Amino acid sequence: MTLQEFYVLIGGNYQEALGRLMNEQLITRMLVMFKQSNSYGDIVSGYEEKDYKKVFEASHSLKGVAGNLSLTPLFSISSAICEKVRNYENLEEVDLEKEMEELNFSYVNIISKIDQLG
Repeated sequence: MTLQEFYVLIGGNYQEALGRLMNEQLITRMLVMFKQSNSYGDIVSGYEEKDYKKVFEASHSLKGVAGNLSLTPLFSISSAICEKVRNYENLEEVDLEKEMEELNFSYVNIISKIDQLG
């Protein structure tokens, strides 16, 4: 699969990523680094532990990486999660079930497609 095909399949923006990172080799290298990131796992564990500071920090980090790589669906859902827990100091509990399902779907889809890049 080409990098352009990857972006079509995940609903991302290839031209935006290329404009930001300037070449396909760097995009591919950054995607591999993204795959090794702990942000997704930290969001999940933070949510399970009701540690909304952890969820905020990890979703903020994931939002930045997804934005830089133009991984549009992942950027959108990590932004939504980030905003819901932004004031984590005042939260006892927040309903993120729908967002966590979307996050999981988007993340798994992107990771599986990264594995298929040729």
